[in-house]
Amino acid sequence: MKNTLGIIISFDSANDLRDLTLHRPVASVQFGGRYRAIDFMLSNLVNSGCTNVGILMRDKYQSLMDHLGSGKDWDLARKKGGMMLLPPNAYATKSSPLVTENYRTSLEALGSVADMLNKSKTEHVLICRGDLIANIPLDDVLAAHKESGAEVTIVCKEDASQSPFDLFLSLDPNGAVVDMRNGDNYGGKCAYKSMGIYIMKRTYLIGLLSDCLTHNLRGLESEALPYLFRENAAMKGYVFHPYAAKLEDVKGYYDANMDMLDKCKRDQVFLKDRPIFTKVHDSTATVYGENCEMNDSLIADGCVIKGKVENSVIFRDVVIEEGAVVKNCILMEHTRVSADTELNYVIADKSVTFSKGASMSGRESYPIVIAKGEKV
Repeated sequence: MKNTLGIIISFDSANDLRDLTLHRPVASVQFGGRYRAIDFMLSNLVNSGCTNVGILMRDKYQSLMDHLGSGKDWDLARKKGGMMLLPPNAYATKSSPLVTENYRTSLEALGSVADMLNKSKTEHVLICRGDLIANIPLDDVLAAHKESGAEVTIVCKEDASQSPFDLFLSLDPNGAVVDMRNGDNYGGKCAYKSMGIYIMKRTYLIGLLSDCLTHNLRGLESEALPYLFRENAAMKGYVFHPYAAKLEDVKGYYDANMDMLDKCKRDQVFLKDRPIFTKVHDSTATVYGENCEMNDSLIADGCVIKGKVENSVIFRDVVIEEGAVVKNCILMEHTRVSADTELNYVIADKSVTFSKGASMSGRESYPIVIAKGEKV
């Protein structure tokens, strides 16, 4: 995939992550005890041999830039190619008629880097989301795309569960797209859900962006891809069977983190030959108190655990004092749980403090989200 340009769309206005994206884009949301959402797609690209990666950003991207740095942790700090951070107005509006000054959608964001696309020497472009938790062999996807002769290949998963945020597909026995619907699976007839990964030739994408400008189309999945479908473009689906999850709403985020407690699902994401890379932190070992109780949880480095933790995901530098009970929770970095506190189905963002004796309980279907830096 050295002749492929990878573009990660790090923002997404079509989600319901509530306070989790109050201070950061969706790609920067923490996951699984030590990762950020964008780590998974970045690692997929690098593991597949793609060393030219652009990160499209829109707003609240300071935490994302802090996390990515120079790209060294993903082996993308290179003299040629490597990682390119592409914030709004990265290119002058006069560089191309496709450049939009204040873009709102992923398609407008792609138009904003039209000058980069024109100057690139790569043959193919791989467009992907920054909120997907999966370990995907993108080199195999590219090989299948070339073999099929399709103009666009869409990576999808067999999943007909209704969602207002997703693009649903119906495929014929050869994998060709025969129907396409946004937020509507046609009563389950569109049995495949797009994972937000699209491969096409670079010149084809440039032409598509030009057509979208001419026809006043603004959304990639909501307008551009359906436009191609109506124009009878050759579109194929690449069905991915192992575990995959999109971080689209709080319930989905909670479920995806809890899925990592299941070894079978965890082993489908964290593969020895295709590792998931992240920013390296030098942390001390976690300290476990004499009276602590642990059961079926993921605990990161640098924590102090003196209370009871059950069925939870605990990030770095979390302190749980003696007498505290934490069940079915996700606690992010620097969270402090004071003595005699009881938490159940709670998602705490970074640096949340729970006072002594506090009690908070959500439901599995509706976990409580505490915003960054709050005191309870």
